[in-house]
Amino acid sequence: VKSVFLDCLPDDWDENTVYEHLKKYGEIVNVTLAHSMPSAKRKDFGFINFSTREAALACIDGVNKDGVGDGANK
Repeated sequence: VKSVFLDCLPDDWDENTVYEHLKKYGEIVNVTLAHSMPSAKRKDFGFINFSTREAALACIDGVNKDGVGDGANK
């Protein structure tokens, strides 16, 4: 598994913001946010694809422990 689902993202975050907050976990291949998915009913989530399984797992562990950004979003 190299893809991570992130929920409850702030409305003002774009792909670059997500990238900047999560790049510490490893190489990010792609960030896809719900606001760019026409069929998404909610717009506060996204998928982050890492180059390795280890980076994806590190992201999951880090976000579960510390949150994202100010720590409020998981």
